[in-house]
Formats: sequence, structure tokens, C-alpha cells
Amino acid sequence: MQSRSFRAFLALHQFGTVVAAAQAVHLSPAAVSAQLKNLEEELGLELFVRTGRSIALNATAYELVPLAQQMLDLQSKMASLSASQSLRGKFSLGVITSTLTGTLPAVLKRLIAEHTGLETRIHANKSPDLVTQVESGLLDAAIVSFPPPHVQTTLTLIELYTEPIALVVTADATFNGVSRLLETTPYIAFDRETWVGKKIDAYLSDQKIEVKPVMELDSHEAVLSVVRHGIGVSILPMLHGRERKMPGLQFVELPGINRKVCLAVRPSNRDSRVTEVLVSYFREFTAK
Repeated sequence: MQSRSFRAFLALHQFGTVVAAAQAVHLSPAAVSAQLKNLEEELGLELFVRTGRSIALNATAYELVPLAQQMLDLQSKMASLSASQSLRGKFSLGVITSTLTGTLPAVLKRLIAEHTGLETRIHANKSPDLVTQVESGLLDAAIVSFPPPHVQTTLTLIELYTEPIALVVTADATFNGVSRLLETTPYIAFDRETWVGKKIDAYLSDQKIEVKPVMELDSHEAVLSVVRHGIGVSILPMLHGRERKMPGLQFVELPGINRKVCLAVRPSNRDSRVTEVLVSYFREFTAK
């Protein structure tokens, strides 16, 4: 039984429609429909209620959901079993976009070079969405910001590294204190729907600093570009694996606030070979 059928099934369970499920698993709606039909035929079960163009899970399908998640985990573990140390099979990894300009490319390059039998697929998204997709079985693992205390998750979170959070201003800016600069200069907010965006907002509130947002961006690089052009100031994580000195910019680390980046996996994958290899690569890179 193919993992693609299970992923299509779990995507339908999470997103509710074939179109949305197709976007999540990067297939056409027709291909997802075919995978769902194949799953019913292989199991010899009716799993869906079909009415016109809509499709929904029936009671039997809801019983299948946790079993499908377990099957994907088992397939991943079996694929990694080999007399050699090389990983094999398919591996879907979610990432927050900022890691793609930090530590992650070096780790991915090594993973691809040393494990040619492992087909790795990268999915970029925000931390809350990635955690949900790992929990539901759509992703094998994800690199995310550590969740806020109020966010409950069933996942195992393995800390990879910590990034300072800093005030970002132009290189020629006159620095007269964090509070004064933030309150008297246009503020470029980092996406406040992300966990790190919420953490920055909470820091400003705790410090009783009132900012004047003129725009809100969801790209680390876009924020840096806007600040570099003198449009305003911002607060951002200082990305791990990147140079701290950038032309036209200066960074002032803020005390008492940072971002922890972690690998989120289902508990059943906590000790898998892929998890072990990824964590070891990140820690070796961090040590250097």
C-alpha cells in the first residue's frame, strides 16, 4: 500500500476538500481522487460519503485516521533499515522560510550528498501550520520556532539552536536607546501571525514600548531590505548560520528575548534514523 494514498487520505481529513488536499500534497485534484479510490479498493472498505462534487469521510474513515498515521511512521522506519548507514525512502520535511537563508541549506546539502537513496521533499510554511501537518501525518517532521507556552502539541520537540533577537536599523542611524528609537521611528513589523512575531509583540508589551507600524511583512529578507532603504526600523531574529554584519545595517541584540528553533516529530519517530541524522547534522554545524 503506497504512502501517497495515505497522505492524500490524511490531507482530505485535515483540509476537508479534494482541491485543498491536492494543494497540500502537491498533486492534482484528479490524482488525489484516484488515490482515495485506490485506498478504498485496496482495503475493501467504503471510506467516503460522495454527494455530487463533494466528498467527506464516513465513520469508518475516521477510525482509519490514526492507523494511517501509524502506517506512514512504520513505512518511514522500514525504509531507513539497511545494512549500510545510508538512508532510503521518502522524507517530507516542513521548514519555516527563514531557515532557508540560514543554517538549513548546508544541512540539506550534506543530507542529499550522503544519503542519495533518500528522496527529500521540502515544504515551507509558518510554524503553526507545520506543526498541524506533522501531527496529522502530512509531514514526517518540521523545523519550527519553539511554540509559545499556551500552545499544546502532541509532538516531540528537539531543540536545534537558539537565535538572538535584535533591533535592526540602518548603519548610519543615531542610536539613542531602544525604547526611544522604536517609539519615534516608523516600525516594520514581522508577520504577527507567526510565533516569533507574537513573541516580539509580547516583548514590546512587557517593555511598555509603543511602536508605530507602517507595514507588516512575512519575509525576513523583505524586512531587511525595507530597513536598509531607511523606511523604518524592525525587530528580527538574527539567523543562525549567517554573517552578523550586513552592508547598510546594524543589529542591536535585545536582552531577555530569543528564538529557539526545533525539530518537531511525532513521538513514534523520535528515535528514527532520519531524526537521528538530521539532529546530528544540525548540532555538528552549530558546533563549528
